[in-house]
Amino acid sequence: MIRVAALVVSLVLGGAIPLAAQASKPKILLYYDMEGISGINREVQTGFANPEYQEARKFLTGDVNAAIRGIAAGGAGTIVVTDAHGSGNPDPDILLDQMDKRATFEWRSTPFDNYRDTPDKSFAAIVCIGMHARANTPGFLAHTWTIHPAFRVNGLDISETEIIAHSAARFGVPVIMVSGDDVLQKQVAERLPHAEYGLVKRAKGIMDADLLTQAQAQANIESAAHRAMAKLGSIKPFQVAPEYRFEMGWQNEAQADLAMLYPGLMRVNPTTVGYTRKGFIDGYDVAVALIRITGAEQARLLQQILSERPEGKAVMAEFEKRVLARWADPAAFKVAARPKPTRYHGAN
Repeated sequence: MIRVAALVVSLVLGGAIPLAAQASKPKILLYYDMEGISGINREVQTGFANPEYQEARKFLTGDVNAAIRGIAAGGAGTIVVTDAHGSGNPDPDILLDQMDKRATFEWRSTPFDNYRDTPDKSFAAIVCIGMHARANTPGFLAHTWTIHPAFRVNGLDISETEIIAHSAARFGVPVIMVSGDDVLQKQVAERLPHAEYGLVKRAKGIMDADLLTQAQAQANIESAAHRAMAKLGSIKPFQVAPEYRFEMGWQNEAQADLAMLYPGLMRVNPTTVGYTRKGFIDGYDVAVALIRITGAEQARLLQQILSERPEGKAVMAEFEKRVLARWADPAAFKVAARPKPTRYHGAN
């Protein structure tokens, strides 16, 4: 009787469920991004360097907590939360001290990729909060992975939600619920027709959105998460394909030229490169490498801006001077290394 009473008190107070009880219930993985969070309708709210970001963290935490309430009410045991945004904050974007204590946050001792490394067969399902529409569509802050590529896999342009779904399919784990704007809602209905959806805003284009009230948006999230848990056994994971044909589309030919430096690719058209891999993760790893390579093209834009301004010319002259000085004496010009964290949240 004492153990039963303790469990009841714990549940009422929102405390942790005993491990034995958790083990008999489904384990759920919750991803969060930030562009699809309620209360956010400007890009500056999603970046760590901007003052608006701090308030946006509260919106994020509220949406995640709404999902946790729905997941827990639907019978979940262990709930793991993972940060998939990458705002530039060395800490997670969520306010950990305000996160619902029925969930735990994913920390690791070494760097990891949330989309690649977090899913495993211990999870029964995945919930995706604060997601956004895929690249080259009219969703709010629509992109895939970062702002300059578009992913096409086996003939379909895909979103980050679908990257998660493809990755989790290796382990037979389905995505059962998503939240975000109305453009992503249509994309999820097409590709993940059995998943539940929590609408939080309506896109007015890539840089603006009409927001639902916080109360309505978070009620939508909680309700969708609860409904998803009720359908847990009937929502299937993505089917694993025999091979994966990737086409990576870029903003311009210069980026595609840089991508072609990677061995084994074919040029599909002036701005698109393609390749085939046996497993989705093998193809994803190439995509991430290409994103890093092609990101160098943005430095040309910076150089152009600097060259157009009087003060920029002085900066470029100093840059060239230091490059040459470092060539002559590398030990004399050490670039300050970023401090390494003692633990990692995946989007560091």
